This record gives sequence, C-alpha cells and structure tokens, in this order.
Amino acid sequence: MARNTPIAEIYEMLSRKEQISVLIGKGVTGSISVTLFNVTLDQAVRSIAEAAGYVAERRRRSYVILTREEAGMDSADGNTIVRTMKIDYSDPQAISDILAKHQSRYGEITVFPDRRMLVVEDLPDFIRRIERIVSEIDREPEQILIEAKILEITLDQNDVFGIDWEQFFTHDDGSGSFGVRGQTSAGTAGLFFEFVDPNIEAALNALSEDGRVRTLSTPSLLALENEEAEVLIADRLGFRVTTTINEVTTESVEFLESGVILRFKASVDRLGQIRLDIHPEVSTGTISDGLPNQTTAEVTTKLLMREGQKVFIGGLLRDTLTQTRSGIPILKDVPFLGFLFSKREQISVTTETVVLVSAYVASRARQEISDQKVEALPIVEDALEQRRAEKERIFQAPPQEPANGGGIQD
Repeated sequence: MARNTPIAEIYEMLSRKEQISVLIGKGVTGSISVTLFNVTLDQAVRSIAEAAGYVAERRRRSYVILTREEAGMDSADGNTIVRTMKIDYSDPQAISDILAKHQSRYGEITVFPDRRMLVVEDLPDFIRRIERIVSEIDREPEQILIEAKILEITLDQNDVFGIDWEQFFTHDDGSGSFGVRGQTSAGTAGLFFEFVDPNIEAALNALSEDGRVRTLSTPSLLALENEEAEVLIADRLGFRVTTTINEVTTESVEFLESGVILRFKASVDRLGQIRLDIHPEVSTGTISDGLPNQTTAEVTTKLLMREGQKVFIGGLLRDTLTQTRSGIPILKDVPFLGFLFSKREQISVTTETVVLVSAYVASRARQEISDQKVEALPIVEDALEQRRAEKERIFQAPPQEPANGGGIQD
C-alpha cells in the first residue's frame, strides 16, 4: 500500500521485496497511490504501470516501464498481442470501422482489402472480444432459391383493362385483394400482387387451354442473402453518348434495356420467413434521332412470405403494334403498281405479363431432401432383401422331373 508515492519508489520497493528487476524508462515520472490484494507479481507490475498511464513490458526475467508511445517498439513480448483475422463474407473495411469502436487505446487495426484480411493488435482481453464480434458479424449468408414463372397472356376485347383477377382471389372474409388494384374499383388497370391459391392456378390453366398464355421464362436462381439477382428477357438498344470535359470530347455507346425485367433481393429473418424485395418491369423502347425513349410499367415492393409460398404479380400491360401486307400474288410485288393489288393492315395486340414467384432457403431444401432419402432407405433395403430372398429361393429349389418321367424317347 502506498499513497502519493513516486512511481520509481514504488517499483524499487517491489523489486527489493520480490527480487525482480524493474527498469524505469525515460519520461516515466509521477506519483500514484496503490493498494493491491490477491494479485500475482505480474499483475501487480502491470497494474501499477497502468494506473500511472504507462506500459509494463516483460523482457525475459525483467520488466521495463515505458510510455505508451514507446510500447512494443523494442520487444514483441509486450502487453499487446497480434492476431490475423480472415473476413470471408463481409466487407473488411466495414468490419474494421465497427471494431475500431471496441478496441483499447493500445489497439491498432490494419486492413488488407485485396486479401480480405485484418491484422489486429491489442490487449488480450480486447482481442478476445474482437474475435467474438467478428465471428458474429462475418457469418455465412443463407442461399435462397428463387423460382419464378413469367407468363404473357393475350387479352381479348373483353379484357381492355387487363384480366379481372380479383374474382379469383378469396380470403378469410370471402373476398378481397390487395395492392394497387385493390385500392381502385374493379376492372381498372393497375399493378397488384397476391398470394397464389388453387383458384388462380385453375384460371391460368383455363387461359392456357384457350391458347392465350405464352411462357416467357421459368428461371430458377440461387442467390446469396441480401444480394440482388436479375432475370432479363429484353432487347438492348445501343445509342451514342457524347461527353465534353475541358474541351476534350469523348464518345461512348450505352444501351437501353427494354422488355421483361425481374429483379430480386431476399433475406431470411429469425423466424425463418423470407423478406423479398422485388421489382418487375415490362417496357418497350426505341431510339429516335440518337435519343432513347422508353415506355414502361413497373413496380417495386417489399413483402414478407413463408418459405415455398407463391406470390402472384399482375397488371403489367403492354400494347404491340404490328403491320401486315396482303394482296394478289406476283402482282402485289410489281414496282410502283404493287400497292394497287395489295393492302396493309395494322394489328394492335394487348398483352398482360404476370409473374409467379416462390422462394426457398437452400440449406433447408437440402436437409429436407436428405431426410427424405433417410426415410426412404429402409423401404429400399426391404425391397432389396426381398429380391435377394427370391433369388435364393429360385436357385436353391430342387430341379423338377419332366412330366413324362424324364425318359428320352426316340
């Protein structure tokens, strides 16, 4: 126990009592009060240095008391330790920024982005805490299997505003739909989404039997959690872009994407539900005088769904104008006079694109398949055992004598 005693005197008393060598570095001054109980010699030396704002480094059988700026400069056997940490799934710089709030004043973190690695130097207790934080943050993300079906339905004159899908949706109260269309009157156009039930599947089958349904794509995507996935069924129309900076002109080619575009981003919550950010788009584009023009119907929404549950997105309408030319064979192709023997027609076709989306957690799907194989294994083994027993019975049975007594007749 010491009160307001110079640090050099405290270490001198401790050195004489415990028969150890303690070297006081340049710049180590000041007085402190110390009361220590039930501590080891090493803990006592380091605690006294820490209380005075200095660092105690052990060098073989001696201790050296240094300022914080000089700590670790001449000996690797100081009060800090160094660890390298591999960052597998997260951004190393973002992890470093988080760890900087949880290190001691001795701590130092060096980031190697190219190798996705951190080099951390700190006190042992802080190193252990940093390792726990990294193990919690840098976890392997889930992989989510997204299955989509993109259909194009040809509308007739009775479906000017698109098919009235509301009649196929039922809820606990017997009716209703939600989404953009659900907030408007029946029969009006608009984007909407709904969870699929047998009624909507029956409606799609009926339309398919009438030849009004065309499958554009049935993609299955395996995407990492919180990473964007994209399905693109579209045209890329190129156009030139001229840029002038400081009287230097450069020209580049950019592309306008038009067609059916579907973008996803999915994640899994603690309850196992899938949070889906989804963006369907149906668009047409043209390039006129070097300028891009685009007409689009799109929606961006976020929803929470159970694994395996199907989501239906409809109301994406598109008009296509086509020209046809018919007439008398041979005569319609006569130069300058062919138009007298032919006619041109413009046909407008309106289609509605609908999207059905379902999502599964890949790890659970693999486990379910594995469980099914395990459950089926006894059945397979029983079948094989029955086949083996049947073969043994056939081959071990005594040969039967011919009906005529087995004699050979001439």
